[in-house]
Amino acid sequence: MQALQQLPYNRKLTLACSLQQSSRSARLRIRAAADDAGEAAETPTLYGDWREFRAKLVADAGKVNWASRVSEENSKLLQVQNPSLASEETWAHATTQPEVGGLLLASSDGPAVLNTDQYWQAVVLLVQHSAAGSVGLILNRPSGLKLGVGRGGLKFGIIGAPAGMQETFAASRVYCGGMVRQDVFHILHGHNLEGAVEVAPGVYVGGEAAAVKAAGGGLIPTDNFKFFCGAMVWEGSELQQEVARGAWYTAAGSRNLCLKQCLQLPKPLWREVLGLMGGDYSAIAKEDELD
Repeated sequence: MQALQQLPYNRKLTLACSLQQSSRSARLRIRAAADDAGEAAETPTLYGDWREFRAKLVADAGKVNWASRVSEENSKLLQVQNPSLASEETWAHATTQPEVGGLLLASSDGPAVLNTDQYWQAVVLLVQHSAAGSVGLILNRPSGLKLGVGRGGLKFGIIGAPAGMQETFAASRVYCGGMVRQDVFHILHGHNLEGAVEVAPGVYVGGEAAAVKAAGGGLIPTDNFKFFCGAMVWEGSELQQEVARGAWYTAAGSRNLCLKQCLQLPKPLWREVLGLMGGDYSAIAKEDELD
């Protein structure tokens, strides 16, 4: 199984950005004012998830209570599927531009703008984004196949996969991550495993061998991992151009929105995220629900 940053995409996209560098949690520095005696000011540093900090600023500025926007039905299902993720705060808000670890939501005009309905109501996690191009995984396109070989699963072994992966995760659903290189598989999870790369605080891609060892040994439940075939790829500024044309809404969201299984959700993920974003986005979600 090949890592995302090493994918030999047909479109020959070479990404200049480093996932390792872009995924580190930002450090928010607050300069303390010097006192009247002219002593040098100290610079205390706040370490943590800058995305959660920004979400709090958004909530405070707009007097938003995230809990009031959460889908109760989806929350109840997540409590059964993954109590740990369910215990985390769920939030989402609009951003001004695409960002690594951020979300793209297909707009209502997306099919017309892109001249295809392949990405209708798609919710995409951006795992790479730079001047060279962007790569994303569609979070809400589960297929009817499972990772194991045999009935209900794949009809082939995955080239390059670590030993035991398809056996350990035989019952795991395979998601369609995108239309590019669907013969290449990717893994998404919330665990800091050897070989994994953090694309947002607490959200990782890769580390397949360590995942097999941890899940096979009973240390981590197998449903904590999501598997994708293929990815979405944009060269250069293609993504920014599509956003400017109105094909995508850009957003940031809590990690439980990215990591949870999108199987039999009472409220589709696209509507759920738009509802959390509030305002016009919430109105779009409600209008779609009534159609």
